[in-house]
Amino acid sequence: MKKEEFEQQIQAMIPWPEAATTTSLYELGLDISDESGPQDILTAFDFISRNFDRSVLQNAYEIIRYGSAALPGELVAAAVFLQNGSTPNRMSRMADAGYLMCFHTPKEMGEVSPLAVFIVIENGKRKDFYSTQFGTFRPEDVLSRAEAYAARQDITVTQALQCVSLSGEIGVGLPEAQKFLTDRWPEMTAAMSNIFAHCPAVAARITFDADQGSVFVEYNPLWEKSRQPKQQDNSGKSKKNLTR
Repeated sequence: MKKEEFEQQIQAMIPWPEAATTTSLYELGLDISDESGPQDILTAFDFISRNFDRSVLQNAYEIIRYGSAALPGELVAAAVFLQNGSTPNRMSRMADAGYLMCFHTPKEMGEVSPLAVFIVIENGKRKDFYSTQFGTFRPEDVLSRAEAYAARQDITVTQALQCVSLSGEIGVGLPEAQKFLTDRWPEMTAAMSNIFAHCPAVAARITFDADQGSVFVEYNPLWEKSRQPKQQDNSGKSKKNLTR
């Protein structure tokens, strides 16, 4: 991608672009990959522009001014924290420490957000997770598979849910990066839960009630509206209780 094209798209997307910052981002993209690096940065900003506040988009753009840039694969993680009240300066420090890695990397312009928070209730206790793969599987299928696996392995359903892979397979010893649900990052789980009510980036809040054998899905109406911008959303909240 030519620098002129990159600059034009940044000008059209970022609320208050600045020449030196845009140049730094373009050069970062070239350092990552001569061919796709600048486009990957634009794709990440496109995702942020459609799913987060304009101030978050501006702050994500400005992270590079504070020393350490957030890579394309780190920008969405930074946006979640920025939406929850953090600062570009802190995001730069987190990027430098490698703390923003292994979250969601948008693959194409216009991508629908696959972020969601999950609550698991078992034996009256609650455990919180998040996923970057919402929409990959039907939540009730995930719970059913985990229940069957838990019975075979004599483990809790909560433990079994942490054995479900991104491909839908289930088994012990699954690497963290391959899990459908993750609790490795409590700060991210908390941030996603906090912004759910006012940010379309978090698609849904799903409750797996292992005690009742049920799944409760609360879709974020802002997320639904972002997917169907031409339809008037008069529902307030879209909920369904899936009980087998």
